[in-house]
Amino acid sequence: MTMSQQIGPQASSLQESAVLHEVLAQTAKELGLGIDEIAEDSVLKQLPGADSVRLLRVVAQIERVYDVEFEDEDIFDVGTPRQLAGLVLAQARTEG
Repeated sequence: MTMSQQIGPQASSLQESAVLHEVLAQTAKELGLGIDEIAEDSVLKQLPGADSVRLLRVVAQIERVYDVEFEDEDIFDVGTPRQLAGLVLAQARTEG
């Protein structure tokens, strides 16, 4: 399944905007940035203070918040907050 197939507007009780906000909030918190400093299409690896350990912490926190578990290969394909939110929504649909 590709990222474009995973990101769909329906099929989940989760709201994409709420998930995206949570991803942005967790990313901002971990990197010590303001939420307004991160756009939904920002490249995560290029954000100030971002490194692989911090970004994995963001992913782990998102997994805890939404009670989902991502495959490693899916995590490495994520480049933006919007894509991470899409991964949450796709995972919630397959488990729901």
